[in-house]
Amino acid sequence: MNKKTQYFLLGTLLLAGFVVRLYKITNPIADWHSWRQADTSAVTRNWVKHGVDILTPRYDDFSDVSGNGLFNPDGYRFAEFPLFNLVHYSFYSLLSSFFSLELVGRLTSILATLISSVLLFLLIRRHTTPTVALLAASIFLFLPYNIYFTRVVLPDPLMVTLVLAALWTQPSSRPLTWIFGSLAVLVKPTAIFFLLPLLKDFWLFVSLLLPFGIWRIWEHRFPAGIPASLWLLNGNHIRFRPAWFRWLFGERLGDMILGQWGIFPFLLGLFQANSYFLSWAAGALLYLIVFATGNIQHDYYQIPLIPIVSVLVALGVVHFSTTLAKKAVMVFCLLLMFGLAWYDIKGDYQVNNWSIVRAGQAVDKLLPKDAIVVAPYNGDTAFLYQTNRRGFPNLSLPIKDLRDRYGAEYYVSVNYDDQTNAIVKKYTILEQTPEYVIVQLVEPIRP
Repeated sequence: MNKKTQYFLLGTLLLAGFVVRLYKITNPIADWHSWRQADTSAVTRNWVKHGVDILTPRYDDFSDVSGNGLFNPDGYRFAEFPLFNLVHYSFYSLLSSFFSLELVGRLTSILATLISSVLLFLLIRRHTTPTVALLAASIFLFLPYNIYFTRVVLPDPLMVTLVLAALWTQPSSRPLTWIFGSLAVLVKPTAIFFLLPLLKDFWLFVSLLLPFGIWRIWEHRFPAGIPASLWLLNGNHIRFRPAWFRWLFGERLGDMILGQWGIFPFLLGLFQANSYFLSWAAGALLYLIVFATGNIQHDYYQIPLIPIVSVLVALGVVHFSTTLAKKAVMVFCLLLMFGLAWYDIKGDYQVNNWSIVRAGQAVDKLLPKDAIVVAPYNGDTAFLYQTNRRGFPNLSLPIKDLRDRYGAEYYVSVNYDDQTNAIVKKYTILEQTPEYVIVQLVEPIRP
């Protein structure tokens, strides 16, 4: 296959990969993992409102995320170095006349993923053949899991792009490898596991942690803004227990990612992988082991697995497809893989509670822009994000304490539970519908 044909096919794949990611692209940030998307998007939105400050990123949540009883009235957000937000903000500055901030955030992840697919193709072609490289890029682009999780407002797709850029530049430019690898680790420190193929250049590999270490030293100046994270390692003691194997290798890799029928070519590919791919796969396995609870708790944690999974499936398909009958078997396996995986992932696109969107729109129209609100939603910040206001996603203290200590002025709820009914009786109702209620935390003058 000549290079002109390769690049034509790759271009066709990129176009199709872009189109499939437009499915429900205008969804509000209220679909699957909306809390994490809302937190990420809120940092960019605060830059739009108040100016860029990359060293002290802020979001909307004032509650204690540190696990140490530290409320966060400044809204500091030190979950990761905000490189994704900087790219998001830059694109939004150019496109704000045409698209919403949330849509630009999704497009940012899509663009990163299209670049990733090109890098994956180039990297795999270097180590195998153009056929394997094109097939790996195809699987990467069209796995239903990866379609959904690469059109979300999360830093993970950008981290994957930077990892692949570091791996691709390794033989030709150590400085570029270091730059891309360091940025990947800054965006998500878990990237270091997927850079394991660089380990043969030991000092380069170790030095990738230096910028991240500096960032960690800096962020400890703002302890209230650092989310508790040690629990991600093995907080529920699930590592190597039967449930760990079931969830990661059954539910996630087997069902959600490979749709059951992709397991066969995946295993074949493991036996055909060279030392480079095996070191990459070993890094992925080590990541699942070290961050045992995180990978069980959050299915978006498997995003960085997809490049090596795609490579192994492609290797297995090409190796097995030596006759027409075997090719037919592999086509059947791939079709079922995509179909069953789509059946598993399609529910993630659903907005499960439109009430938080409509209540948020009402708050945004009715309340002052600088109002501090309490928007309880079981601690999920997706509702708070929809209000376009800062405040609290839960009632971690009595409502009077949130008002007196932290300046909370309004309460908004989409749930008429006992807690909401008690607040409605005591304070001033500004707007009430069957779906939501907005309350000013001022006691009315009663006759």
